[in-house]
Amino acid sequence: MKIALLANLKEDAPIRPEDPPGRWDDLDDRITVDEILKSLNELGHEGKYFPAELDSVEELKKFKPDLCFNSAEGHYCDSREAQMPAILDMLQFPYTCAGVMGMMLSHNKNLAKRQFLTYGLPTAKFMVISDESAIPESDLRYPMFVKPASEGSSIGINQHAVVRNYTELVKQVKWALEMTHALVLVEEYIEGREFTIGVLGDEALPIVEIVSPTGFYSYEQKEDFESAVYRVCPAKLTDAQTKEFQHIALAAKVALRLEDVCRMDMRMDNAGNPYILEVNPIPLMYPDPKQASLVYAAFAMGYTYTDIVEKIIKSAAKRWDLK
Repeated sequence: MKIALLANLKEDAPIRPEDPPGRWDDLDDRITVDEILKSLNELGHEGKYFPAELDSVEELKKFKPDLCFNSAEGHYCDSREAQMPAILDMLQFPYTCAGVMGMMLSHNKNLAKRQFLTYGLPTAKFMVISDESAIPESDLRYPMFVKPASEGSSIGINQHAVVRNYTELVKQVKWALEMTHALVLVEEYIEGREFTIGVLGDEALPIVEIVSPTGFYSYEQKEDFESAVYRVCPAKLTDAQTKEFQHIALAAKVALRLEDVCRMDMRMDNAGNPYILEVNPIPLMYPDPKQASLVYAAFAMGYTYTDIVEKIIKSAAKRWDLK
């Protein structure tokens, strides 16, 4: 097949002075694009990279892809992950990963959590705040966790994200609002262990546990390669716990209308109860498993990087009825 690889590279990010730290961390590195193209070639496809932007549309139409491998995070607004699927829908080009609805639901964490509740999936109680001076009354219990409602890569999460009283809550919400200029999501903090679960097609991968001395994964820890944070895969869970987490991950994929590949962030409280926090509809595919949890889990399953790419393509091809 002719496959167009669509991505936004870090090196092409439209950097602005007001950008918060890590604003463009969701974008791909060149090495990721090169590795995906290499895998497409190994699988016998004709792959070509296109920057995921409007200026690429005419060249994309000339290429006439049979399938688009969508890794586009986008640049602007809460709809940024949904913008390329919308363009591809209008061009009537099949593509991997979620459509417009799935991208919108996943990127906006408050909408995702409402979907979880609708589908009966366990998630922490939450509220959304746009002004630190007008925090609504709620029945949420301390400690609480403060994070942006529509950012990834731990952007807007620092070492003070867990708050234990109203004064700390106001201070952290104010910081997050000023840092990201976007809605803030506040949820009950689940004391316990943190996990991430990748899904390839309809297969839940081995569970990765993220172990942090703070109990959660902050932006500072993510950027500090010398930090004490480390991953364990497969996570040390009972068979019953593993199956329950994987069942929730697959159910969340359905709830958010995700396709082909995604990754779920979850926690387990000290009583052993699972909670789903949020979902990444375009998980990092950096080829180093030390940096990309999806790749780490796939390798633990015995898959190669090319296997990951192949499974994503096969899932999309089946969905779009491509030969």
